[in-house]
Amino acid sequence: MPFKLIGTIILVVLVAILTGFNLSNKCTIWFFHNFENIPVFAALLGSFIAGVIITIPFTLYGRRKKDKKNSKKTELANVTREEKSEDKE
Repeated sequence: MPFKLIGTIILVVLVAILTGFNLSNKCTIWFFHNFENIPVFAALLGSFIAGVIITIPFTLYGRRKKDKKNSKKTELANVTREEKSEDKE
């Protein structure tokens, strides 16, 4: 447990250091309008957050779909077990 905390703190410090060194690097972004002098780190962070937000619904929907498939497979397995036990008797 303390190793995870120490690792997380080290990771956050490294990200902060890299952010500090790259704040002077600027770029122009076109998103239906030209945004000039945007820090590169802010552009990367924004695109990462947008990707996470877009991925969340697909992740949630995918789990429901698997649960439905698993329940159908379970029902089918139970029916086949019952049929086999009836055949043996």
